[in-house]
Amino acid sequence: MTGRQEMAALLRTGREELRARLMPELAGEDRYLAAMIANCMAIAARMLERGEEMAAAERRALAALYGAAGEDLALETLRRRLARDIREGVFDGGREAALRAALGERVRARLAISDPSRL
Repeated sequence: MTGRQEMAALLRTGREELRARLMPELAGEDRYLAAMIANCMAIAARMLERGEEMAAAERRALAALYGAAGEDLALETLRRRLARDIREGVFDGGREAALRAALGERVRARLAISDPSRL
């Protein structure tokens, strides 16, 4: 087990205990706060477990928009370039489908971490 997997397992265990033992004793705003904390713990565990994999998938999808020019670019560089290119209309007039596909991949990657039930 890697350090990341161990941290994710600790978060999952803490979340399970919070939900099973503490939340039933809470009411109102305290129960809502505990549920929000449990949700944050679940997101953090998924980030530790699959965050790198999801970032790699997003990077591949964005790099595909740029072909050979995007192959060696880091994810943050691709994100900045994409934002700039969208503002400048680079994908207007025929490349919208490729842009939608890449953005859809990005949304799916982020949802897999933040709320997989939405997929």
